[in-house]
Amino acid sequence: MRDTPKLFAIGGVAICALLAACGGGGSSSSSGSSSSSTTVTTSSSSSSSTSSASSSTSSTSSSSASSSDCSTQTSQGSKLTCLASNFISTLSSSQQSSVSLSLTSSNATSYWSNLPTTLATRKGLTLGSLSTAQKTAAMSLLNAALTSSGQTTMTELLAADDQLAASASGYGSGLYYISFLGTPSTSSPWILEFTGHHYTFLASVNGSYVSMTPNFVGVEPVTWTASGTTHTPMGTRHDALLAMLNGLSSTQLASAKLSQAYDDVLVGPQKDGTFPSTASGIAVSGLSSSQQALVKAAIASYASDANGTGQYDAYVTDTALASTYISWASYSDLSTKGSYVRIDGPRVWIEFIVQSGIVFSANHYHSIWRDKTYDYGGNFSF
Repeated sequence: MRDTPKLFAIGGVAICALLAACGGGGSSSSSGSSSSSTTVTTSSSSSSSTSSASSSTSSTSSSSASSSDCSTQTSQGSKLTCLASNFISTLSSSQQSSVSLSLTSSNATSYWSNLPTTLATRKGLTLGSLSTAQKTAAMSLLNAALTSSGQTTMTELLAADDQLAASASGYGSGLYYISFLGTPSTSSPWILEFTGHHYTFLASVNGSYVSMTPNFVGVEPVTWTASGTTHTPMGTRHDALLAMLNGLSSTQLASAKLSQAYDDVLVGPQKDGTFPSTASGIAVSGLSSSQQALVKAAIASYASDANGTGQYDAYVTDTALASTYISWASYSDLSTKGSYVRIDGPRVWIEFIVQSGIVFSANHYHSIWRDKTYDYGGNFSF
């Protein structure tokens, strides 16, 4: 088990004692109140995942290829490259063709969505189509891109999709896709894309591990209980953002309110680069040190999922915070449908909205973390 930074409480939310330790490769507070031991069994409402898993096992021509010991790699970028090569070596030639895409803006932006796979095209291979050995190699790669809190986020959100799969088609952890944009290399840029219904990240490597944004997170159901354990995959994000808003005075809260109402995140899938030209809300620079700590904790609840990118550290420098704004729309309780909150900095962009349920009657959440400079590793301009 990894060591976890010591926590203290401000405004009712746990904050890392050394917030800088929540960036880069550090571990952070869990992305949910549930146990991190949830097992994703890659269930799917589609039988094709099971049948293709069997066929991939029988057709894998290179699964016997020896894998490298990636623990000897000295940088996160080289480790991810090594693990990517190990995973690719388990695939048949046809699977390798399916998982490999050119590093283009169109490929990067077009094939991730918050819609179920029946309504939006993805590229790559599904987890449900992989053999046991292939999935083990894939999960080793995905987990290496994430901190322990990031691994919990991924595991719990895929488990939430399995809850949906029990009641509707087109959902399930087996319907999450893995692909590569560009060839994994220590000398040229490439991107690992992992995407499905309510969870997407694009881990960009260019020698070093540059970014894991865009990172879309959503959840339905918001909470559920299984085998005596209550799961709330987005609890930490929700609670940190709520504490940030609750930490404002009534005057500050009024200043931070946006006049427009929202029904979804503004800069979501296929909305790359459409950030407002002028930041709105209340400036973080005008907040007290304790209020600023709550803003940092809210940023950490997202950016600390990335294992070694340094994005969190860049977002919370004095210079960055001096140009960062927080805002909300419609309702600030983050429980009423239409509740919306935003963090807008020189690089960081975070949105969270409460929507009505799709499969179940209760509300569900959509949220996104973007990096204005290093989405997709900064390989494209929008």
